[in-house]
Amino acid sequence: MTMRVFSQHGDRDDGFTLIEVVLAMVILGIVSTAILALVLSAQAQSVVNRNRVAAANLAARELDLVRDQFTASSSGPTDIVAAGKVTNPHPLTGGITGSPLVVDGTQYTVVRNVHWDTVGTGKSSCEGGTKVQYPTMTVTVTVTWPHMGVVKPVVSSAMLSPSKKTGLDDSSTVIAAKVVDQNAHPVEGVRLGANSYSGATDADGCAVIDVSAAASGTAFTLKVLDDDYVDMSGTTKPSKDIGILKPGDFYSNANFTVARPGSVTVRLVDTKGDLVPDDQAAGAQVTLVASEYSGGSGATVRTLTGGKTTFTGLWPTTYGAYFGTQAPPSFTTALLDAGGTVTLDVSFELAEVALSDMPVGTTKVVLVPAGTPDVQCAAGEGTRVAVAGTSDAIAVLPGTYDLYVIGDTFGCSPGPTGVTLTSGDDNEEVAWGSTTISLTAVPTTSGSKVWAVEKIKSGLSSLSTCPSSVDSIAVDIDDARSGKVSLPAGTWYVYLTDGSATGTCLSYPDLISPLIVVYDHANTATWNASPLTTTLTMKSISPTSNYFIVTTSSAAPTCKSTVTSNGDVYQSSSAGSSQTLNMAVPRPTTGQITYYAYLWTKGTRGSCASAGKYYVGPTTSTLTKDASNSTAGPGNS
Repeated sequence: MTMRVFSQHGDRDDGFTLIEVVLAMVILGIVSTAILALVLSAQAQSVVNRNRVAAANLAARELDLVRDQFTASSSGPTDIVAAGKVTNPHPLTGGITGSPLVVDGTQYTVVRNVHWDTVGTGKSSCEGGTKVQYPTMTVTVTVTWPHMGVVKPVVSSAMLSPSKKTGLDDSSTVIAAKVVDQNAHPVEGVRLGANSYSGATDADGCAVIDVSAAASGTAFTLKVLDDDYVDMSGTTKPSKDIGILKPGDFYSNANFTVARPGSVTVRLVDTKGDLVPDDQAAGAQVTLVASEYSGGSGATVRTLTGGKTTFTGLWPTTYGAYFGTQAPPSFTTALLDAGGTVTLDVSFELAEVALSDMPVGTTKVVLVPAGTPDVQCAAGEGTRVAVAGTSDAIAVLPGTYDLYVIGDTFGCSPGPTGVTLTSGDDNEEVAWGSTTISLTAVPTTSGSKVWAVEKIKSGLSSLSTCPSSVDSIAVDIDDARSGKVSLPAGTWYVYLTDGSATGTCLSYPDLISPLIVVYDHANTATWNASPLTTTLTMKSISPTSNYFIVTTSSAAPTCKSTVTSNGDVYQSSSAGSSQTLNMAVPRPTTGQITYYAYLWTKGTRGSCASAGKYYVGPTTSTLTKDASNSTAGPGNS
């Protein structure tokens, strides 16, 4: 199709085609875009120029204010140097010290750095030379603003000369120290301290500190005061002793190499590249290797807190990591930049091992690093790896472990120790050792039965008689009277009832002392139920033919003839010249028995003379009374 533009003068075949119109529009657009770009560029440059003019004015203003302070008093120069590097020290009207200076809506940051020029030769004081008697002071002001892009900051400098004897004099002691980064580039603005004195580094990385030294000399320690830097060993605020300085000394041999610390995140992954669960990875050890280091080695062993662990405060260099402490032929590395972070995947294969012959009733296997003390098999107590269930094979992190089991009737039973498990399934089967118990001299009461209750599972810290309410966890070990009975290793309460686990208590080892059953051992124990009696002692008996008599009856016995034991009456022989008699009487397994005491001189008529009472409980071993004083101690009269 052809579009024609006609004139009013007739139907002549002239005008513009559609193609010509389109081309004209394209050319116009190109020209317009170029012109617009020029306009925008000019506007941007105008903004930059305006910013630079404002920044230059602020820099000049700061230098003028420093000159005013410099000449205002004799202490002005030293006050300025003591302040070191400062940011926005002189606000505009209505501003706040330390906050950006706002001009035409733009925020400007003014940084001032000051140092003495204390040497006659060399580029800076840190490069040696000799101290000059009357130094000058260099003031450098740097001004920046937001969105600078490639535009460089405005930097203005001035050298100020104080009057003689102002600032440093010939007796001043000066320390010059240089600070460089990991690439040996000067670091500006780092504050250094020497005892109670301080200074900041200039653009050359040099800090000049004017200190006071005693006539006999003062020992100085130079230290980096900023928290934002570490040395190659990862130490924050590194320091060094520079020895003893005297008045007039100039020291320039102290240098620091520091960098902004970075962090390395270690991910523990399996052979498929999947992150290992936190509960399995926690406590595992990896070796972190730095290509630049201080000391004898760049390899440090680190403990993981989960599948992903971040280590901070690290010197920027190339890092690698591998599982355990034995370096593989190769491992992944990455370059850590100053203040940056990198992630390293550490690959490993779980250790698989088969278990067998575990105690009956086992519900969980617990593995802890070998030698971990005071293991209670409870979550949160020490570093541990818990494996639910009792399958015949488990998978854990490679390492050396002590093994424990938890079961229906026992809380934390020890097993094999020092078991080394390596990656893969080539580990030898771990068989639980045979642990048995045999008992001798158990009372032979008809219908009785021997029971055992594990201490941790029961939650009982001590007992004075047979335990109660333990029928669900009590273990029948009655066959231990005549042979060996399997029993998980641990600490057990052993006792004798008339049948059931919570039946009438018939007998138990003295004071129900718990029995320690040693793992992988044929344990034997003698039923030591004695003394199941309590010794009653009567002192100060008249040195005649007196007899000591006790009874469980509150009714006094008739003492008209020799009294013999008839089930609840017990009699001693004549006291004679000893004046002390002892009587062995049964003690209860529960509750309390009251024994009534009497003294009788054979041959006299009437009732026995009352000598008070003895109160005997399950743990009472001896009680003593004095015939001349009825008070025998707590609980007795």
